[in-house]
Amino acid sequence: MSSILPIWNSVYNSVSIMANCTTPYPRDVNGCQQWLDMLIMAGNYPPLDFVITTLNLRFRYNPRTIIAMPGSTLEHGVGYTDGNHTCLTHYMQHNVHQLVGIPLCNPPHMSNLQW
Repeated sequence: MSSILPIWNSVYNSVSIMANCTTPYPRDVNGCQQWLDMLIMAGNYPPLDFVITTLNLRFRYNPRTIIAMPGSTLEHGVGYTDGNHTCLTHYMQHNVHQLVGIPLCNPPHMSNLQW
C-alpha cells in the first residue's frame, strides 16, 4: 500500500461504488467525528430521498447531488427507486492511517481559520 501513496490523488483514503441498490442505514464505524464523507450521486432515476435517521431528516437526492457529512456520527441511507443510480462514496478509515504510519490530523477549530 505504501507504494500507492505517492500517486494517490485524493484526500480520502477509501472509495466505494454502489450501483442500483438500497442501502441499510449505517454509520462509518472506522471514521473519526471530524472527518466528512463525500457522497456523489449519478444516474437516471425518479425522485429519491437521502435520509439521516439520527436527525430525522430527508433530502432530495437527485442525480449530480453531492453530500458532505460526518458519516461516523450520523446514521444515513437511501431507499429503493426504479431506474439506474450510482453513488460514489469517498471516506476515510482510521485503520488505513495506522497501516501506513501516517498520524491523524487535529480536529478543525474556529481559531485555525484565517479571515
